[in-house]
Amino acid sequence: MQDLLSKTESTDLGDLWQRRQQLSPEEMGRMYAIVTRALHPCAPSELRSLDESKQELIAQFIYAKVLRLHAVGTPEPDDAEDPERAPATPSSAPSSAVALCAYFKRYLIDCTRASRLRRRVPIGEDGIGEAQLEAELGANDEEENALRDHGLNDDQVKAAARCFIAALPAPERLLLCEGFGQELAGGLSGVASRHRIASYHYRAGKLGLVHMRAALPRDYGHTLMGSWIQKTLGITIERENMSAIHRVFKILALEASCVS
Repeated sequence: MQDLLSKTESTDLGDLWQRRQQLSPEEMGRMYAIVTRALHPCAPSELRSLDESKQELIAQFIYAKVLRLHAVGTPEPDDAEDPERAPATPSSAPSSAVALCAYFKRYLIDCTRASRLRRRVPIGEDGIGEAQLEAELGANDEEENALRDHGLNDDQVKAAARCFIAALPAPERLLLCEGFGQELAGGLSGVASRHRIASYHYRAGKLGLVHMRAALPRDYGHTLMGSWIQKTLGITIERENMSAIHRVFKILALEASCVS
């Protein structure tokens, strides 16, 4: 595989990697750009067995495994059980595209294993139509009852969703409303292109749009959407709460689709 990183980029990568959980927003953006560039020619065979695009998988990899925003000082279960999958220590920080591709391949292997155990939430980068959302909201008593178990109803979640949407920075609001709440051509990349949103995959990762899964990873609570679900709605991101979380996703998408 061709190593596209310059000497400066390789040096910056090592430095940023050693401080990757204390980076400023500007440094995070620099790390994102370097890793994205390094992985551009990387094409592991595992990509063919996953539904997501390579660009989306790279964004997920950077968010969860490179920046490791999910758990400072706490290894993920797979990392703890398998020393070969343990995150790199500062002394072993990758300094080339080849090394990064090896880490990316490990991540894809984990994704491939996990994909066999879960189904995709019917909300993702392609979005779903408003009529379909309304039909699903009215048809799923299990999800509605799950919300009640948390002391919530649809109207309360709708009101909270409107406040959440209104408080988002403009780029994130556009990604949510047009890439999550509407069924528009091009998905998130189309939204970014229309509105000239820079680093849209990084923004989407921080927002929570690249983690739409039936079983959300535990770091999802550190995204903007996940934090809102946990702190504002009081629903912990756990497997047993997925019915309520699915309901919240659908309500949020419906409210987002109504924002011009």
